[in-house]
Amino acid sequence: MPRTVRKHIVLTGILQGIGCRPTVYRVALRLRLAGWVVNTTQGVQIEIEGPESQCDRFLKELTQAIPLPGRIDATTVQDVPPKGESDFRIEASIQGERTVTPIPPDTATCGECVSELFDPENRRFLYPFTTCTLCGPRFTVVRSFPYDRERTSMADFTMCPQCAAEYSTPEDRRFHSQTNCCPDCGPKLWLTDSGGEPISGDPISRAVELLMRGKVLGIKGIGGFHLACDALNPEAVDLLRQRKGRAEKPFAVMMPDIATVERYCIVTESERDLLTSPVAPIVLMQKGAEQTAENVAPFVGTLGVMLPYSPIHHLLFRPPDIPPDRRPEVLVMTSGNRSEEPIARDNEEALDRLHDLVDAFLFHDREIVLRTDDSILRVIAGNPTVFRRSRGLVPGEFRVPRIGSGLNEKDDSLAPVILAAGGDLKNAAAVIKGDRLVPGPHVGDLASPVGQDYFLQSVRVLTEYLEAEPGIVAVDPHPEYFSSTLASETELVVDEVFHHHAHAVSLLFQHGLSGPAIFAVFDGTGYGTDGTIWGGEFLIADRRNFSRAGHLSLFPLPGGEAAIREPIRILAGLLAQDGELRSEFGPLLGSHINKAPLWLEAVRKRLNSPYTSSAGRLFDAAAAVAGFHRHVTFEGQAAMWLEALADPHETGEYPIRFLGDDPLIADSAALIMEAARDMLSGTAQSRIAARFHNSMARLITRALLEFSQRTGLETVGLTGGCFQNKLLTERTVELLRETNLHALLHSSIPPNDGGIAAGQALSALSRLA
Repeated sequence: MPRTVRKHIVLTGILQGIGCRPTVYRVALRLRLAGWVVNTTQGVQIEIEGPESQCDRFLKELTQAIPLPGRIDATTVQDVPPKGESDFRIEASIQGERTVTPIPPDTATCGECVSELFDPENRRFLYPFTTCTLCGPRFTVVRSFPYDRERTSMADFTMCPQCAAEYSTPEDRRFHSQTNCCPDCGPKLWLTDSGGEPISGDPISRAVELLMRGKVLGIKGIGGFHLACDALNPEAVDLLRQRKGRAEKPFAVMMPDIATVERYCIVTESERDLLTSPVAPIVLMQKGAEQTAENVAPFVGTLGVMLPYSPIHHLLFRPPDIPPDRRPEVLVMTSGNRSEEPIARDNEEALDRLHDLVDAFLFHDREIVLRTDDSILRVIAGNPTVFRRSRGLVPGEFRVPRIGSGLNEKDDSLAPVILAAGGDLKNAAAVIKGDRLVPGPHVGDLASPVGQDYFLQSVRVLTEYLEAEPGIVAVDPHPEYFSSTLASETELVVDEVFHHHAHAVSLLFQHGLSGPAIFAVFDGTGYGTDGTIWGGEFLIADRRNFSRAGHLSLFPLPGGEAAIREPIRILAGLLAQDGELRSEFGPLLGSHINKAPLWLEAVRKRLNSPYTSSAGRLFDAAAAVAGFHRHVTFEGQAAMWLEALADPHETGEYPIRFLGDDPLIADSAALIMEAARDMLSGTAQSRIAARFHNSMARLITRALLEFSQRTGLETVGLTGGCFQNKLLTERTVELLRETNLHALLHSSIPPNDGGIAAGQALSALSRLA
């Protein structure tokens, strides 16, 4: 007879609201084990009893059985005396002193729910709020913590007897699904005109008819409103651009399935996995053979695509009473906001803020408590890289290792709670409590009062979720940041973390390192220790401190902010010598040639013409060399244009010069002049664009290798918004592979300013040790 054993198991991690207990129940029944499973404030506790080999199988299979987005962070197993039990059961939850139980993010509608949605025999046929324990809204419906139905906006809907039976049956996949509902007891959907007056008929069918007639709709979803139109209709897209005030910035689109995506994009296996994951993010991919309307994503080589992630989306692409040839194939699905404001959250707010942008609204009555924009990812060097961390990813947390962190090895509670404010662009706050770092959702630009209010709300949500009272606030020392003025309005201890150091620390943290390491921190703008505008930096940094080992040489921004909007000004400043533009370069300025003397006079007189080391601005100048003479209408436009233009097969480079040794200073003007002469010689724009990228990759590699030889450090990091550029990053990684250097790249924490709050928080924590 096989030996009977009993084991007591404790699981911790993201295990609430994802069907953990019924999953454990089903695995135990299949293996014919006795015992029980229970939710406690300390984690999920399990006891299993049966043959030793079956208990071992249970432990092996359980880690694979936990459904996404669930995650087991730790498992403890203890042998206990057998009790002779013969059945397995789910016990009632044990209440006690609450610990912070991780809440799963919102997840895309699962395959089983989609099947039910289009099954005429199912009671949820065509019901636009179909969910189960594995899918649907989570974080966005939470009113208070912990996560239970009565503390969510689903408390407004009382389950009917059938739904209640599902909710209470362990074998049912809707067992303890907090968003469980059906047409008889759940939220409702309706269509109105732009003023809120109801439009009769089936809301989905009428919405599809309007979309196919070139109208713009405001669609309430999981984390807020989308503005939608037919992405194959250039007039509809142009109408949306005019109304939203978004001249050229690319729109994200939604497609019904992978087969459609593969017609419009070149899709790799990694990109397919991201698209079809429970996160269902926007994935930036190379454009393919078929094209959307040209004005969906003009002047760039990528298209941001997502698949349907809510039943409403699935129904919009597959309304059963509309023939396939009259259904949408690709829809623009952009954030429901005015440019640079947060996404609209509730019905009243949408009517107030968006009524003049849309022709109709598709409303529902399930309250969105916490707004979240769509997350954005791009695969770079084979590495899925988060650009915007929001729906599907928040409130995902990171564990903070104690070594070198400032955490007490015996008692995390002795370490103060740290709030990190982030920056004023791509803002996302973060909080550290104990050994947990929790980044907040993407807030965006804090220039508007709406954005500032959302920032304050996101801070409140994070601190309430963690039951945290911050004792320290980590901020960027930039004197004009709204996020930094927060510090002066509190009684908290303020810790200033410089912008580029925060970028470096965020990358160290993501890889579980404390440093020191060598970093190329390349972005558009960051406040430097000398009060100037940095952006092309080489740092030697650990979590606590950093030194500026080198940088791009300084160059002027004639007209200050005007130069960021008009890169031809930057080019003029880089091509000038002794305050004068050399005649050989005149043709590169085209129709702007007569303005150049005024720009350069302002530089000579130091009139609103600050100097910078910004890599982002250097990319702007290179774009101007290659022919980008337009006004920039969104952040990063010129650089994105240059990347799209570049010939991927070009291997040529421009010579790299260094002006100083300590610090090591790369000659920005010399590089631009080489590109300028190449352009004047008649070289194709695509080759110039590629050669500039190749040269920047060579510059970065040479500098990192030089610093490695000086310091003996062999770990290097690529961070900052410029490394969202796939071509630059991959060319740099290729060159670094030829050396003995180990390169760190971003993945789960954004390389752009959306990741600096994590760096701020970790740096402040490290300085406590």
